[in-house]
Amino acid sequence: MFAVRDPAMLGLYNKRARAPQPPADRTADVLWGTTTIPRSESPGFDRALAQDLFKVVSAADLGGAPTNRRDALHTLGIGGIAVAGLRDAVLGAARESASLTNAIDRHAVEPTTMSECADTLRRLATDYVLCPDLDRIFVDLTVLRDRLAAVIQHAGRLTDLQQLYVLLAATCTLLASVSHDLSEPHAAMIQTDSAATFAKLAGHRSLENWVYCTRAMIASWWERPGRVLEEAGKAVTPRGISHIRLSGLVARAHSQVGNRAAAVAAMDAARRERDRLPEHESLTDLGPVFAFSLARQHYYDATTYAQLREWKRAKSEAENVISLYAPTSAQTWSATLTLAQVTLARADLHLTGPDAALAHLEPVLAIPVGQRIPQVKVALNGIGYDLAGSAATPARRTLGEAVRMFTPRKELDGQ
Repeated sequence: MFAVRDPAMLGLYNKRARAPQPPADRTADVLWGTTTIPRSESPGFDRALAQDLFKVVSAADLGGAPTNRRDALHTLGIGGIAVAGLRDAVLGAARESASLTNAIDRHAVEPTTMSECADTLRRLATDYVLCPDLDRIFVDLTVLRDRLAAVIQHAGRLTDLQQLYVLLAATCTLLASVSHDLSEPHAAMIQTDSAATFAKLAGHRSLENWVYCTRAMIASWWERPGRVLEEAGKAVTPRGISHIRLSGLVARAHSQVGNRAAAVAAMDAARRERDRLPEHESLTDLGPVFAFSLARQHYYDATTYAQLREWKRAKSEAENVISLYAPTSAQTWSATLTLAQVTLARADLHLTGPDAALAHLEPVLAIPVGQRIPQVKVALNGIGYDLAGSAATPARRTLGEAVRMFTPRKELDGQ
């Protein structure tokens, strides 16, 4: 056993080096190996002095047992930790470690609590898809978000934390979609910021990419095409349904600026990814709002072709959407179906005439005011724009008046 004999503790100087002793507050650190003294601070404290200060001798020479460190320390006059202030620091560190243990030594989240939160999220995600009562869904989502935040404060197990972060990310993503539908894009983007953070904490790359899909989707309605491409570019190696949805959004952005080659290339990329889709996507476990059905894919293609003014292809894709929804009309994504009907009406305005377009719009114009989202009004404005560029006829005036009379809920609320 070895002990340290240190003349510096007695305030001695090494005459050979003629260097001053390190400051007292640093000596203890040197003794216990917690720091070193830079040459710039002690120019004379060279290697020879260091070797002299820290000579290693046998503990037996100091009167202690060769294998007993405590005896050697007592022989040197060090009982416990005699250096001023260090004892309190060590004991304080021990108390802090105990406090940290108590802080993380929490009970596991009750399985019933976790399943209830997951079930609530799926129910709200389903309600949003089938028959959105936006006001009620928004309130229920905020209640769910607050409950998850309260539970996470007491979660100790890593698996519980991960699942809670996933649920929080999905809840904030759905809140973003509802905020977007309520014509509050800024609030929607803030929700996606939170959602992305929670998805990263959960280590859920697919969900994180889905959040970027949502950001790009919001930008596609409220921003310029360049912003859509910017948001889509934030996704990290997207795969599966996230890749398909992002490709569809990119195609629409390119079509808005007339870049047909890039738009078609993006649609082709989406179709190739569609052929590689696995049978099950983990995102869909969170609810139907996190799926990107074949009908929605056709809707994206329909709007892309409409922007390119390729009306036959736009009509064909819109009809695909309607036919896919028709057999199970009680289980449709009402917003997508409605927007597809508007796209079909616009295409038929150019291919057949205003009477055919008005017939396609009948179910759209019958939507209750409380369920009229601004995206539908924006889509209808495309028909109004096309009508303004053509000769006025009684049928065209009737169609134009019907489009003008469609007022979304935000305008009726006086907001």
